[in-house]
Amino acid sequence: MSDRLIQIVAAKKHVDTISDCFEDLPEKDWYCFPAGEDDRQVIIAALDHVDMQDVLDKIAEALDGQDGWTLHALTTEASLPEVEDEDETERVAQEENANAREEIYSDIRQNTALTVDYLVMTGLATVVAAIGLLQDQVAVVIGAMVIAPLLGPILAFAFATTLGTVPLMWIALRALGAGLGVGVAAGVALGFVVPFNGESSLMAYDGSLSLMTVALPLASGAAAALMVAGGQTSGLVGVMVAAALLPPLAAFGLLLGNGSYVPAVRALATVVINIAAINLAALAVFRVKGVRPRDWQSDTHQTSIRVSFAIAAAVVALLGLAVYAAEHGWLLFGG
Repeated sequence: MSDRLIQIVAAKKHVDTISDCFEDLPEKDWYCFPAGEDDRQVIIAALDHVDMQDVLDKIAEALDGQDGWTLHALTTEASLPEVEDEDETERVAQEENANAREEIYSDIRQNTALTVDYLVMTGLATVVAAIGLLQDQVAVVIGAMVIAPLLGPILAFAFATTLGTVPLMWIALRALGAGLGVGVAAGVALGFVVPFNGESSLMAYDGSLSLMTVALPLASGAAAALMVAGGQTSGLVGVMVAAALLPPLAAFGLLLGNGSYVPAVRALATVVINIAAINLAALAVFRVKGVRPRDWQSDTHQTSIRVSFAIAAAVVALLGLAVYAAEHGWLLFGG
């Protein structure tokens, strides 16, 4: 069963060029409608998502620099008659390729917008998490993770790095920085007005760090990237990432507002380590899933995935060493 439908509207002079891009598709799976009065034609094609990236790349390359054409891709829910070729069905089912980069971009981009709702939700999530830490209520902290929208910007940055898309990197960094800033401000404000004696689950970020600090965000980031690359949007993935980021972020704000600066630095170190580890895991998954730019040399793709991956891995390795040193009491973070 074909699970993607693409519609191309183009001038009549481009039809032959576009038709050449469908040479590997059965003729029954695509059709060109006759030109109208404005000399434009519509081409409809049905294909599987595992073949979509190659077709989109061929069309984009063939029409590069041309005006007056548009392409839209839709996900189909069902089609008839049913496919009787079990070998083809099995091929599609077992194919490990990710969704087309354009589909992933669309899913990621809409969760990276710096909106008032995004900032308000981040601030509220931090306040809820901080109250849960102060009152030792795990259920409250979990509730905060459900509403925290911190997954989008981090995955967007990793995706932009994979493609070398610098503008999206800055958009993701801006959204992440603003979200973290609002979260810290909310925690600091609560730390000023709510007294606490330190005997709470806040102590989880007031003692020594451990290598689990790195393992949790690595696993969370990898799971999130796998879900996004496969076109699956589950709120549970956002909860996993928030589990690594939100409690230490809330703890940092509370401790800073309370004047406990050294423990606050330990909590901040946890936040930084988690962000770096989530980014590294997402980079690795996107790379393994075959996500790549159409043209490595274009003006909008200015970074190397190897360099970016090496830098991300080096940052996590250095932070991991710092965690190991802190765990053994060699650094201030060790307590």
